[in-house]
Amino acid sequence: MASNTTVPLLTRLIAAAVNVSQKSGRILREVKKSGEMNVQEKGFNDFVTKADFLSQLNIIKSLEKQFPKLKFCGEEGDLKEDYFDLELSLNETVLNEAKILPDAYNSIREEDLIVWVDPLDGTREYTMDYSMAHEVTVLIGVAWNGRPIAGVVNQPFYKFQQESNSYLDRVLWGIVGLGSFDLTKGKISVAQNTLTLPTIVTTRSHITELIQKNLSRIPNKQIIHSGGAGYKALNLIDSKADYYIYPRNGTKRWDTCAPEALIRSVGGCMTDIFGNEYSYTKNENFIEENYYGIVFSLAKDNSNICCHFNQDLKDEIEAQAEKVRQKYRK
Repeated sequence: MASNTTVPLLTRLIAAAVNVSQKSGRILREVKKSGEMNVQEKGFNDFVTKADFLSQLNIIKSLEKQFPKLKFCGEEGDLKEDYFDLELSLNETVLNEAKILPDAYNSIREEDLIVWVDPLDGTREYTMDYSMAHEVTVLIGVAWNGRPIAGVVNQPFYKFQQESNSYLDRVLWGIVGLGSFDLTKGKISVAQNTLTLPTIVTTRSHITELIQKNLSRIPNKQIIHSGGAGYKALNLIDSKADYYIYPRNGTKRWDTCAPEALIRSVGGCMTDIFGNEYSYTKNENFIEENYYGIVFSLAKDNSNICCHFNQDLKDEIEAQAEKVRQKYRK
């Protein structure tokens, strides 16, 4: 492998993020196995644990040591605690797969990037028994010029291995313009379903009658309910669903940056319920909430989905959005 100084910055960052995500995966498994999760409730069906904080410290402290000019935005805020058990290695598989990137990325500087971190997506599922743990993910997304361009999604509890009596993780990573990859199986190819009625994946814990009514307006074969934004997006990568739809406020940019990068890397998109993209540029007046809802698909745009949402839902979404904007004005 060529020296790191000749490897593109974005490649080195994702190679670092993959290994950092695996370290966070180990943290999540160890804390859950210990039973000392220190669960706290932040809001309705919104939890935080000891593992959330340790995972975020690992991710941000490790990456900022290697890339000191990066900007970060993590779900657990600006953590001030010391953290010395850093993961500073680069993943060789990523370095080899991403040796050559699209020319547009050649001008990227560290200070131009913002890394969105959800250290433990699916905390509610994490606090339950192991039957729900496969829905837990670690999310590290990279945005440039306001758009997600790369991401890492780690499933720490992907598969239970009887021989070792332990869980194996799965790591997916992607760079828009290069593709999405399974760390062990290589490049991912996902075909858009054009032959049968689509399957929709949506929220399990925040469903409402109005959401259910609107989802039923979309011709579909099945509506499935899951936890975790990262896991629901993986349903599209794994061809278990054709759309991930959550038509209300609730997710934030750290929930969607990495999954959106992966979906964009295989030719899909993520928009709000009106078909518009979100910006991931962080400035003084930035609002982190995806307050117009989210729609993931493997299509280039979501016009064929957004046309099904009724005016009652749009009015409710707009009212929720205004409440969010008022909260940020205070």
